[in-house]
Amino acid sequence: MRHKISTSQEPDMEDHTDLDEEKISDIEESEDEDFYTPGSQQLYDCRVEILHSSLNKASSRVEKLRSKVKNQDFIKTLKHRRNINKQLGHFELYGSQLIPGNTRTVSAVRFSPDSSLIACGSWDGLLYILDKNDLPLKSTLSPGYHTEKLSAVDWNPVESNMVVTGGQEGNINIWDVNTTSPRLKPILSIKSAHENRIMKTLFHPSGKYIASTSLDQTWKLWDPTKPKEPLLQQEGHSKEVFPGAFHPDGSLFATGGLDAIGRIWDLRSGRSITTLQQHIKGIYSMDWSPNGHHLATASGDCSVKIWDLRKLDHGSKEIFSIPAHTKLVSDVRFFKRRQPDSLSKPVTNELDEDPEILDSDGTFLVTSSYDGLVNLWSADNWVLTKSLRGHSDKIMSCDINGDGSSIVSSGWDRSVKLWLRI
Repeated sequence: MRHKISTSQEPDMEDHTDLDEEKISDIEESEDEDFYTPGSQQLYDCRVEILHSSLNKASSRVEKLRSKVKNQDFIKTLKHRRNINKQLGHFELYGSQLIPGNTRTVSAVRFSPDSSLIACGSWDGLLYILDKNDLPLKSTLSPGYHTEKLSAVDWNPVESNMVVTGGQEGNINIWDVNTTSPRLKPILSIKSAHENRIMKTLFHPSGKYIASTSLDQTWKLWDPTKPKEPLLQQEGHSKEVFPGAFHPDGSLFATGGLDAIGRIWDLRSGRSITTLQQHIKGIYSMDWSPNGHHLATASGDCSVKIWDLRKLDHGSKEIFSIPAHTKLVSDVRFFKRRQPDSLSKPVTNELDEDPEILDSDGTFLVTSSYDGLVNLWSADNWVLTKSLRGHSDKIMSCDINGDGSSIVSSGWDRSVKLWLRI
């Protein structure tokens, strides 16, 4: 962990004439002195592994972007973007589910990696697993492992049957949902992982590590195979840490606090590499675009700000601010294609030659809000393409499935709603 020493008052040379040049030099050097707290061997090994895996992912991502730019036909690209925006306007409410037995707010919803299941976290302390087809209840976790306010839910991107949760009492649990039992029991529990309520639990893109954010003003990095102690406990926010988001390459981790500050941490070195300081109220959600350089942050100031990693330094401004809703923005999610593309259609240039299907990955994002709306936005010009109305109260969470054909949302009305592109 890296610390910075700074003096609160510079020495007054006129009042300290007895200081010789050597002492003055020592004082000046101490103002910018760095010191480091040694980390464990496990943390070192973790950082080395993240370094190697992130380099491989980054290489593939950058090569894909270069190929896309090199072979770009602007006429086809324009038609493709117009087609995506047109199709986003066709989303309609397909189904609504009041989960049997649930009595409180459904605070988190996430599609499984293969989009067949939906994990739903509730403030009653339970996790419900719904089948995406018509939303029947498939299974629920056994009571007692979370006391209440389970709002931290994420799927393992590699082992797609694994779900991680965090709750009010500060425990982290990992569940295997690939079972015929209607009542699930955790395969791993980390007791008292935080001193206060856990807001987010997130699997690293490699599937090997877990990050957790908490109202105790810290975030932690865990190795589930060695859960007794966190690999890393990180401070840096002056108020509660609410959201977190792993970069697609796995090299960076972004956090947002109720201090209205966002931070981006380099997991390979442990440094906070930049701060995001343009929100005027707390940050409640954040998500990286698949392109690896756009980060969206959603705030209590009703806006979603888009940051470009290539243009950031300390104190930088966002590249765009979306006046997204009239009340707090509770969730923001980029479309991340994981299954065959259902949005893209063949496009041609002006000569009507060479029909081509372009990738829709990352072309739009979805937001939810306390104003009761789910909004869809173009990731090209950040324009609103569709507002989905159906909830009767605050919406807490939303997500997009892997082929872009479905959106799920949940909220204070205790319902889980599925929206399909008709």
